[in-house]
Amino acid sequence: MIRKINHFFGKEFAKDALRNILVILLPSILLFYTIGLHAAIAFAVGVILSSLTDLPGNRQDKTMTAIWCTPLFALTAFSTAAALHYLSWSILPILAVWGFICTMLIVLGPRWGVIGNLTLIVISFTIGLKPLDPLSFSLYFTLGTLSFFTVSLIQAYVSPYRSLKYAMKEGFEQMAILLEVKIKCYDEKTPLEQVYRELSLLHIKISEQLESIRSLLLREKTLISSCQNSELIWLNKIYRLIDLYELLMGIDTDYETIREKLKHSEALPIIRHILLLLSDEIRVLEKSRNSSHILDNEKQITADIFKLEQIQMKTDLESRSLVNPILIHIKHILSIVQQIQKSTVVQDPTWVSTAAYKNFVPSTHKGQVIAKHIKTKSPVFIYAIRMATLLILSGLVGYTLPEYRYASWIILTIILVARPSYANTQKRNYQRIVGSLIGIAASLLITLVIHDSLSVLLIAAITLYGFFLFNKPNYLICVIFITIAAILSLHLYEGNIGDLLSSRLAFTLLGSIFAIIGCFAFPVNHRSAMKNLSDTLIDNYQNYYHKLRSRLCENTVDFQELRLVRKHAQTSLAQLYDNLDQFQKEPRYKKQDWSDIASFQTLAYRINALLVGVSVSITKSIAYENDKALLERLDNIELLIHDLNAMGKSEKLTPKTYTTV
Repeated sequence: MIRKINHFFGKEFAKDALRNILVILLPSILLFYTIGLHAAIAFAVGVILSSLTDLPGNRQDKTMTAIWCTPLFALTAFSTAAALHYLSWSILPILAVWGFICTMLIVLGPRWGVIGNLTLIVISFTIGLKPLDPLSFSLYFTLGTLSFFTVSLIQAYVSPYRSLKYAMKEGFEQMAILLEVKIKCYDEKTPLEQVYRELSLLHIKISEQLESIRSLLLREKTLISSCQNSELIWLNKIYRLIDLYELLMGIDTDYETIREKLKHSEALPIIRHILLLLSDEIRVLEKSRNSSHILDNEKQITADIFKLEQIQMKTDLESRSLVNPILIHIKHILSIVQQIQKSTVVQDPTWVSTAAYKNFVPSTHKGQVIAKHIKTKSPVFIYAIRMATLLILSGLVGYTLPEYRYASWIILTIILVARPSYANTQKRNYQRIVGSLIGIAASLLITLVIHDSLSVLLIAAITLYGFFLFNKPNYLICVIFITIAAILSLHLYEGNIGDLLSSRLAFTLLGSIFAIIGCFAFPVNHRSAMKNLSDTLIDNYQNYYHKLRSRLCENTVDFQELRLVRKHAQTSLAQLYDNLDQFQKEPRYKKQDWSDIASFQTLAYRINALLVGVSVSITKSIAYENDKALLERLDNIELLIHDLNAMGKSEKLTPKTYTTV
């Protein structure tokens, strides 16, 4: 239990939470005693909203966020406050225009999507606070924004590789989980379709994690071209992490064949035990460990490998051909783990050169990207129209109510829970409603039991820290904490706890209802997106296949090209998995026959694993395999790609209506 707590508080977001709460509290207390409560509140809100834009990134990312957010937030806060003060109905066009523009920023990437989302939340908070002096509020709000970004940039320049190091630690954790799931592939009692399903969902997470690591790494030109031994050791660990993923995703033979041929032998239990031990080794690669424990684990792994080799020698030729590549993979995983443990630098030709990094992290013109999505077929465009409509409707509802500012909770709920897919919207709705109910109950209990203002303020500060602490790992707990913090703070500010609790509950429920209605009124066409993603995946598989064949037949493809085509294939596979997951959860498709799509998904995973298996054999295998054998494996993969292409073209990705006779 203590180890889990230490692990949780050792993550980047946990340390950021402590930084954020200190940047909020210390200056706010000073402003409260020197200027007044209104200045302290505006400053604190500026810090809170700015801190939520602080995604993991390098110096360039942090600087870009600060440069864009500071004037954008200041302009939004002032225009909203001025509209409320001088012409309240003008809030409606502000909500509509900003709702559309800020939502469209999603197409530029996660960082821009967060900036757009938080800009809308600035509007919501400003409406809720309803400042008497727009200029004064905007100045103190902007001071809070500047204060946070100053601290964030200082931190980024003092520790430039901080986010990359934390991302790498998380990457090893994900690799360990992947290996634990892969153990089930060698358990004949677990249905393979179930295992493929788990692997596909995990593949989405790991693909995003590796894309983050790749983006952070390859944009650090100083790091990837460094000659210093300390940086080379660290760089070596990152490449070994990516190599581990390639190795764990690759197979030489289908698991169906392995299970069928080896089910009566002792090989499968031994393989599962080795993989479990290796998973434990990978999970703690970035932690200091007892050397005797490492030695014991390695002895057990070595003993199991010896047992497996003995079994291999006694079996028939067919079974031997199945066990041998598994043994090679296990030894290779162990070799990589040992390299990381010993902090040795083993450079190889597959490392990406400084000149080639742009191919892996391409840059595109922002205006062109947005223009590409200004069409009714774009899911983001439909989502932006939906958000603009929902925000203006919530503004209309609020405008007709006597306490307009409390209606900001409708707007805030829509911003936080309305997502392009119905499934994600429902999940966020559940988390926000349940979290709000628990938070309201806790707030009521606190105000009934504790009457000392200073004690209530301290609890509000602690729950605000809890909000930052759980904002990324668990949204439900995050909502509980922020509900308590918001209600207690407003209670101290306004005093009417009954109105606060009832308004919070009523307007949160109303915002949740609006978000669900929006999903049905402006549905995102997941079917069209899925067809495009499946076509892209097949094209990437075919490109991967041709590059591997060229490498074997003509020796004309370099290792960096193989890395690049593998990246494209795995990224498109993760995108397809994600879209399929959302598609299957849409309520209008609940009574559909998904068997063809399940077959497509399983085949897509098999092809990816087999392609990666050949790639590993070509580039990094510690045992030699002749080109003829590899070409035979590629011939089999070509047939599978052809089958996948045929399934896509015969519209098997379109779910058929399920009927019973």
